[in-house]
Amino acid sequence: MEIKKYKLKPVPRLVNVLNVNDNIFLSVVIGNGQIGGNKVLLDGKLIAKGNLSEPAFIGTVPELAEKEIQIETNVLDVNAFTNVCVITSTILNQENQVLFSKIDHGAAPESGIVNFSGKYILNILTFLFLLFVGVTTDGYAQNNSEELTFQNLETPSSPGFILLDEAPASIERPTTPQGFGLSIIGFFQGTGGAMEFAPYWLTSHPMLTAEKMTSDNFPVLYNLSVSVTSVKAEDNNYLTGGFRTRVYQSYGKAQSEKLRSIKKEIENELSESPEDLDLKKIEELRKEYVGVTEKPVFNIDIAGAVGGGSVSNSFDDLKFNRWAAWLTLNFRPGGDDFYFTVLSRYLNNKNFEDYTVKADLADVGARLNYDIDRFCLSLEYIQRLDMTESIYNDNRAAVIGSYKFSDNLYITSTFGKNFSGVNNIIALAGINFGFSRSKVKAF
Repeated sequence: MEIKKYKLKPVPRLVNVLNVNDNIFLSVVIGNGQIGGNKVLLDGKLIAKGNLSEPAFIGTVPELAEKEIQIETNVLDVNAFTNVCVITSTILNQENQVLFSKIDHGAAPESGIVNFSGKYILNILTFLFLLFVGVTTDGYAQNNSEELTFQNLETPSSPGFILLDEAPASIERPTTPQGFGLSIIGFFQGTGGAMEFAPYWLTSHPMLTAEKMTSDNFPVLYNLSVSVTSVKAEDNNYLTGGFRTRVYQSYGKAQSEKLRSIKKEIENELSESPEDLDLKKIEELRKEYVGVTEKPVFNIDIAGAVGGGSVSNSFDDLKFNRWAAWLTLNFRPGGDDFYFTVLSRYLNNKNFEDYTVKADLADVGARLNYDIDRFCLSLEYIQRLDMTESIYNDNRAAVIGSYKFSDNLYITSTFGKNFSGVNNIIALAGINFGFSRSKVKAF
């Protein structure tokens, strides 16, 4: 496990106080849904340690003044959306008057640790100093241009692929959209591609703690992603736009308690100097924590897409063909690797392939999933009904396999029967990539 160190500037950071009778408190809030621990030294002597998200008493002004206060904060990257780590350090008195506050950012190594180290000195101001000089306590953020690398979790099939019946899976299993990702469906035939990104994670969120993220039952913004898809058919080219998000999720009582317990262990392990960290244990705890966050007991996702086609491959000739909206419900009975997904979807079809000139279609189906280490095996079945012509109905049945080669590279293969009566054999191989360097920066 790699550790990246940041020396917080300026060195030292001055904290101006007026009243020598003040009691001094310190809080360090770990944002962006990450987990961290702190170690606070006064001239080399330990005065505070652990989770300091709530203000902790570190001494009186006479005890602290003109001495070096060193604050070390280790942050573990556990957020599947971004590896930007952000901390808010605040020093205040007994009346909750803020004497110093600063937000610092840093990019963590992939699944690694960021160490923020800052030195602070309490400076007692006199009346004459205030009158003639003024108070200046601002520092500045460092590493504004640090580029990021993304975590694991597969970039899901774009809603546009699903709209055009070109996705490896028509029922999407629950995954977390990365900040920026590419999907190439029919990679070896060059028949389609999609770009997808999560707008919320293009900036940092200093007050968003890991506990707030996992306890939020309505994580709409965290999971919102927007995509653009292009598919090349035999006699037409299609362009679509889509979105997806999660409107509800619950980890259940047992899983929520497990998350809190693991988080506390991680915080304790991180409350040491970098050279004293037990990296092997921290890595094991991280995997356990992330494994639970990836598997809510129950969640509800929604998505929508609209698409058009052009026989000349010209944007000027693009004609509206189809739009759709769908709802998926996912349930893990034991909160483990076996889970199933239920789908309901409405499609408004206009002169699209084998369907009537104008049709209202309804899809209902289910998908069974089982994760085996890096491999996921799924079975799905969908029944399609044409609500315009009662004589029409169709179905899709497929076996889907997905293998994780690395944190940012997945291979997906699908075999089965697609909708429509001809050319309906599914044999797809697709590649999913996750990126961040071209989109998200620590700033």
